[in-house]
Amino acid sequence: MIPKLFHNIDTLIRIIVILTSLVHPFILLSYGELPSMSSYWETPLQPLFIFVNATTSYFLFSINKWKLPSLFLLLLTTFSVSLYPQLHNVFTILFFITYLYPLIKTKRFKYYPILYSLSIIVGLLYGILWLEIYCVLILTIYHLHTLIYKEYLLTQRK
Repeated sequence: MIPKLFHNIDTLIRIIVILTSLVHPFILLSYGELPSMSSYWETPLQPLFIFVNATTSYFLFSINKWKLPSLFLLLLTTFSVSLYPQLHNVFTILFFITYLYPLIKTKRFKYYPILYSLSIIVGLLYGILWLEIYCVLILTIYHLHTLIYKEYLLTQRK
C-alpha cells in the first residue's frame, strides 16, 4: 500500500531513486576515499555506480528542464573513466554545468543554486571527490524537496 502522502506508485519510485542517490556517495566512501566518484568504476561497487546513475538519469529524463543533464549523466556512465578518460571527463563537466541552469530557472527554492555554486569552494578545499559528493547531495535534496512539496500541494487541494 502506498503511504497517503504519495499519490501513485510513480511518486514512490521517484522517492526511492532520490533516496538511493542520496546514500550512494556514502556507500562509495565505505570502500575508501578515491580521487572521484567515477573512480569507483574500477571497484566492486561498479554495479551500484551504474545502477544509481542509470535510474537517476531515467528519473531526470522524465522532467523537461532536466533532460540535458540526464543525457550527460547517462553518457558519463556509459563511457568509463578508465577506458575513455577525456570523453568521460567532458561528459562529467557538462553534467554538472548543465545542472546549474534548471536550478537557476526554478521559481521556488531559490537558495539551491547558491548552495550548488558553493561546490567550487568545496572542490578547492577538499578535492574533486568531495566537490562531486557535495553537488550530488545538493541535487538530490533539491529533487526530494521539490517532490515532497509537490505532493504536499496535491494533498492540500483535496
